[in-house]
Amino acid sequence: MINSIFEAILQILSSPLSRREHGYDAVVLLALLVNYRKYESVNPYIVKLSIVDDEATLNVIPFLTLKLHPYSFLFRQYKDKEEEHQSGFFSALTNMVGSMFIADADEKISVQTNEAILLALYEAVHLNRNFITVLAQSHPEMGLMTTPTSPIPMTPVTPLGTTPPSSDDLMVEFIVTHMMKEFPMDLYVRCIQIVHKLLCYQKKCRVRLHYTWRELWSALINLLKFLMSNETVLLAKHNIFTLALMVVNLFNMFITYGDTFLPTPSSYDELYYEIIRMHQNFDNLYSMVLRLSTNAGQWKEPASKVTHALVNIRAIINHFNPKIESYAAVNHISQLSEDQVLEVVRSNYDTLTLKLQDGLDQYERYSEQHKEAAFFKELVRSISINVRKNLAFNTLSQELLLKEFSTIS
Repeated sequence: MINSIFEAILQILSSPLSRREHGYDAVVLLALLVNYRKYESVNPYIVKLSIVDDEATLNVIPFLTLKLHPYSFLFRQYKDKEEEHQSGFFSALTNMVGSMFIADADEKISVQTNEAILLALYEAVHLNRNFITVLAQSHPEMGLMTTPTSPIPMTPVTPLGTTPPSSDDLMVEFIVTHMMKEFPMDLYVRCIQIVHKLLCYQKKCRVRLHYTWRELWSALINLLKFLMSNETVLLAKHNIFTLALMVVNLFNMFITYGDTFLPTPSSYDELYYEIIRMHQNFDNLYSMVLRLSTNAGQWKEPASKVTHALVNIRAIINHFNPKIESYAAVNHISQLSEDQVLEVVRSNYDTLTLKLQDGLDQYERYSEQHKEAAFFKELVRSISINVRKNLAFNTLSQELLLKEFSTIS
């Protein structure tokens, strides 16, 4: 750490020729140096990475993630399919990250090598405020527009874009593809936390994203259904009520504040439609948590929290279902269409009574050092082992030289 090579690494990354030959190794080295004893002492590489503002250099990390990474067969596997629809860093990253957790056994060795680049990507996002701006400008599939400099009117803000935000796409894909026997509870909690923070940001800044929110609502409802269907197996390993409460509160966030960030009034109507259409899942969830909350077992308190959180969802279901049934009976319709249900919903908002729920837009700020230190230490250890394992020694003299260097204290 006494003699910094940070500038030398940046020089490699800023040159197209050296970047093509050494770019991947340079980024991996930078990621490892940034994480070297960063919790025990002041790491100069953290400071230096945080103030890099050269656009070409900052663009290297996402570029390398998909283009130069010698082991990123996962990206190449999906590249042709993605190019048929929408090419770009975020769409391909969605596939790559999603595959990391569900890869076949033969793929797992190669998948692990992606950890280094993903760590570099994380550090760039986490440390450098300029990185997100460069990423948004260089990858238009994010659908972001520059914030206007003129005063913002009191009317709803102009949407940020017309394409689905890739972060929401990534979260939805994770939710629907990882409901498995070895349930990754910790990752699901992180996933729902990310969605919650995005919604809190939208509410705070009155940002309206043109996104197919039904995909998220459907994924969340299916997740609740999975938790209920596997109650016995999952409860033996996890407190599923923590996750269920987070999911229910996401719906409460939409119900309470949706009018401030959903793109159109009809989107709010569609939210109610989905809750009513899938009411059986919410009814089943209420029955499950009520059963456990009335017993004296270990799940009494967490189950009770879910019971209380369901109050507005149940109010919506109990308010609109009789009116929908009445509408169908009066008009002699056996099965109502979506438009007919939406008509009933719009006509009966005025008589709906909901309970104000506090704290829905509050969240705990991310803190790496206090909560994630153990995870990152283990990750860096894993990356270091893989880097050593995959080092290519061109000559015996190089190997001997490296061994000599390893003995220097």
